[in-house]
Amino acid sequence: MSIIQGLNNNGDRYTRLHLYLTRGFEQVRTEHHALLDLCRKREGDAACHLLRRHIQSAGKTLMEAVQHRREKPA
Repeated sequence: MSIIQGLNNNGDRYTRLHLYLTRGFEQVRTEHHALLDLCRKREGDAACHLLRRHIQSAGKTLMEAVQHRREKPA
């Protein structure tokens, strides 16, 4: 359980950082609703595809936001 809790805590940090830096609240909400709808319809393959794309997109935009902040003069 401690491993799972640690992963969850670390994931939560990056999730919050992503939302703070990118201001992507609306896109995230839209994608989460779409994921829930696909799960409710039992469209597992489509849900997995969307989830993978969602996670990859979040990672990419977070890395870009961090890089942009590093390059920005203080």
